Amino acid sequence: MQSEPALAALWHALPRRPFSAGTLLQRAGEASTRCWQLRSGVVRLFYLNEEGTERNRSFHGPGKWVAGSLPPLVLPSPYAIEVLVAAEAVELPYATLQQWQDAFPQIGPALQAALGCVFEQNARREAELLSHPPEVRYQSFLATHGDLAPLLPQHHVASYLGISPVSLSRIRARLGLVEAPRGG
Repeated sequence: MQSEPALAALWHALPRRPFSAGTLLQRAGEASTRCWQLRSGVVRLFYLNEEGTERNRSFHGPGKWVAGSLPPLVLPSPYAIEVLVAAEAVELPYATLQQWQDAFPQIGPALQAALGCVFEQNARREAELLSHPPEVRYQSFLATHGDLAPLLPQHHVASYLGISPVSLSRIRARLGLVEAPRGG
């Protein structure tokens, strides 16, 4: 069996790629064949319906992993992944991950724990969308994404929360995060 330093060497040999804002790492419907660990920058995962309306699924910053499907399953991605703030990311092809799983079975529990974390995050997000009012959803967003919030356009945050940008502005004003609109 190969040693942990061998796995570390393989990790360090993976390509680190720069991506400019606006770059699509993954298009919706395309086979997902790789994942990325963000070293810097911000990305969003979003759905695009037939009418061209975008709905944000999630936002991710440095240290987070993003992929179009659960690695190492090569499946069509139901959403796109777009760089919002210029990023650098480690790129890990699913085929490489599968080879590592075969050569280093000790990484299996860590991968299972990571998948469990993804499942838990998705379940929490679904519960918030279905059972909490918009203001509570926004406060939860700030609690979990407070470091990214200043970097995100408000229309993207509103989409993530399932509300209009006008509703988000009103919530932000009620919470004292912006000056209340004047007039009328």
